[in-house]
Amino acid sequence: MRRALHLAVLAAGCATAAEKTLSERVDSGLVRYFPPEGRRWTYEAENEVIIALDRLDAARDHGAELEGEIARIEELRDKSAQGREVYTARLAWLERELELAESSISAAGLGVHCARASLELTKARLAVRFDLPVELRFVSRFEKQYDACAQKLEALKSEVEARAQKALEAKMSWRDARSEYVKRTGDHDHGLWIE
Repeated sequence: MRRALHLAVLAAGCATAAEKTLSERVDSGLVRYFPPEGRRWTYEAENEVIIALDRLDAARDHGAELEGEIARIEELRDKSAQGREVYTARLAWLERELELAESSISAAGLGVHCARASLELTKARLAVRFDLPVELRFVSRFEKQYDACAQKLEALKSEVEARAQKALEAKMSWRDARSEYVKRTGDHDHGLWIE
């Protein structure tokens, strides 16, 4: 229950990051004057936002699946008298996977924000390209907005990679515990680790 609450709070925080409004936005009145070619480029940038939203949804779904799997394994461990060390190792692995999922949700939420910043940057560049009436150095503030977001996203991706490595190490420990249990007991088909 504690984990489900934590994941729900994290998902709500990512929704805030993903739905956060940008400080710099191109006036829709300018976009209205884009020629068809400019509108196509804008649509492509909008598609990147949709792809980022899909990634966020997939990350949230994966986190929810892990929550369910952890609850199921904890229940099985509490009912079984055999192979508790295998259950414990698997839970340790799944908990590292959940930490990875939480980082992935945060990164995906920030990815949505960055995709929106990229969309606004694309619009700003197109406004200049098509000689629409904009102030001097119009694009630079959109570049700053996008660059700041991209730097934060890179830092978050480094955290995701570090957690992925920890999850892999925990998975290998679970496999070792499973192999050791089989060697010790000869029990190859006990339901503790069947996936």
